[in-house]
Formats: sequence, C-alpha cells, structure tokens
Amino acid sequence: MRWINQFAIAGLIIGICLIAPEPTRAQGLIFYLPEDGMAVEYEGTLTQTTGEQEPTSLTWTTELSIKSVGMEEATFEGVAQPCRWIEIKVVTGKSGAAGIDPGPVGARIYKVLVPESKVIAEPVDADSIPNQMLPIVKGFRRLGEEAIKEIKTPALVFNPTITLLANYGEPEVIATADVPEILAPGLSLTATHFKGQVVKERPESRSTNQGEYWVTKEVPFGLARWIVKVTREEKESTAPRTAFRPVTTVQTDMKLKRIIQNAESELVTP
Repeated sequence: MRWINQFAIAGLIIGICLIAPEPTRAQGLIFYLPEDGMAVEYEGTLTQTTGEQEPTSLTWTTELSIKSVGMEEATFEGVAQPCRWIEIKVVTGKSGAAGIDPGPVGARIYKVLVPESKVIAEPVDADSIPNQMLPIVKGFRRLGEEAIKEIKTPALVFNPTITLLANYGEPEVIATADVPEILAPGLSLTATHFKGQVVKERPESRSTNQGEYWVTKEVPFGLARWIVKVTREEKESTAPRTAFRPVTTVQTDMKLKRIIQNAESELVTP
C-alpha cells in the first residue's frame, strides 16, 4: 500500500503539470515580505477526481511552509539591492500516526534568493508586467529524495507543482474584511477575500482554474487560506465547444496552521 500511495502521488504531480493546455505561470503565493526569521505553515487536502459517470477520487494531506531565512545584498538586473532568502517546502502524502508519509516523490523544497523589490501583491507590477513568476538571483531545490540541485532559471514558478493558485489578472473582491477559516488555535484574522478564474483552451482540451484566497498583512507573506479547483475537459478537436466533457478535477483547500518566529533553513546549500 505504501508504494501504491507513492506512485499515486507521483502520478498526481505529473498529472497536475498536464492539466493546463498551456502553462498557467503564476506567482500568487507570496504577497508581502515579513521580518526576516518569520515563517508560516499551512495544512490542507489535495483531491483528484477522474471520470464523469462513475467518478473515482483520491485524497492526500498536504503541508506547505514558507520561511524567510536570511538577508543579503546582491546584484539583480545590474543593480545591487536588498534580497531575501526564501525557503518553500511542500509535503504531500497519506497521513498516519507519525505524520505525513510522502514517500520518495511527495516532498519538495526550494531555497531562493529573491530581490525584495520584486515581491508585490498586485497582479501586475509598476511597468504593467504580469506578476506571473518570482524573479530570483539564484536558488536551489531538492525534489523527493534526489540530491540538491541548483535552479538555473531566472525565476521560480509556483504553479502547478508548488501551488494550484494562479495569477488571476483581475480577481473579484468578495469582501474587504472577511474572517477566513484557519487551523491556527487562538488566532482570528481579518483578510480580503478574492475570487478569480483562468481558462486555457485548445481545440481538443480546456482547463479552468477557479480560485478563492484570503490575503492579509496579519500573516507573514500574506495568505491566510486558499481554495482552488482545476477542471480539465476534453473533446474531439473538430467537435463544437459544447461537446467538452470533464475528465479530471484537482482541488486543494489550504488553511493557515501556525506562524513561526526565528525560523531556520532546512536546506543546506553550497
């Protein structure tokens, strides 16, 4: 059963990457920078449903943490500027008495040096460039039980392997002072409740990403909760659009679990 769970998680990770006909390149996870040493943890579920007539579902537990683990000045786009080491860890697997069993593929950790000026809460920056990726000076990652590797791309893309959240462009504001449901005991937050949608379509497939998320400066990095549903539909390429039928749905519901001070890095990098 352990190996079945591990292969199922691996298939889900691969499947999520194939859900969108085109990559939904989104930042959507980090809205503000807290004081260095602050961290936030989330916990929730990840569910994959396949089939339309007799659907089958698999559900895993997911934990995600974001930490600020160091500050330094570095050169980005030819300018020396303040940067922050950000560490993000995602663990997905079946819950047990000893916690989540991610197997060899269900844990991912990233450590990246980010220009502070590039962390913004808006869907576009001051130059009207979409806030789709998190620019980095350098970074490292460890996927599952693999060795630590350097990230050689100039940006970190969160969607879909870190989070299903997308850059929703012009999200709808549901409420400016909502109280999100969270897991952190004794903590009550007021947040702005957003709702957005991204649709990617080809003649033979369509992917719809529907997200709700709660943003507040009371939480390090900004997010208090998020719910995302991604539906993939298919049809014959020559059939009309009304012929689209759902094939796979992946849904996640993540809630704030705790806020941490004096966080330390877990990924020992060169």
